[in-house]
Amino acid sequence: MAFLFGCERFGMSNDDVYRCDVALSIPSNPQFGSLNLGSAIQVVAYDWRVALGGFPVVEHTPEAHRADMAQVQGMLGHWEQALAHIGFLDPAAPKKLMPRLNQLFNRAQLTQEEIHILRGVAKAMLQSQTPTR
Repeated sequence: MAFLFGCERFGMSNDDVYRCDVALSIPSNPQFGSLNLGSAIQVVAYDWRVALGGFPVVEHTPEAHRADMAQVQGMLGHWEQALAHIGFLDPAAPKKLMPRLNQLFNRAQLTQEEIHILRGVAKAMLQSQTPTR
C-alpha cells in the first residue's frame, strides 16, 4: 500500500492518477483549490490511524526527574577518568570516544537516578586495582 500526494501547485499528473487503485479527495474550502501538502498528509495519516482503531488512552504518569546538562557533563567527566583508569581510553589519543558517549547519553535523556547508577559504575572502575587492558 502506498499513498501518493501531488504537488501543491498542480496536483498529480494523469499518469500517476491512472496507476492508482483508489483516488482520495479531501474536502476543503471552495475558495482554495487544495490543502497544503503537509496538511493533506496530516489529515490522511490521522484518518488512517483512526480507521485502524484510534488512539489508546494513555494514563499520564509523572515523568521521572530528568538530569540537567551539568549532571550529564559531570557524569561524563567521571566516566572519562574511569575509562582512562581501566585502559579503555587513551587520554593522549582520545579520538572520538568521549564525543560519541556525550551524544549517546544526551539522546538517552537520562534521569537523575540513571546518572547515579552510571556514576556508581565509574566509581567501581576507578576503585579497581589494576587496569584490565
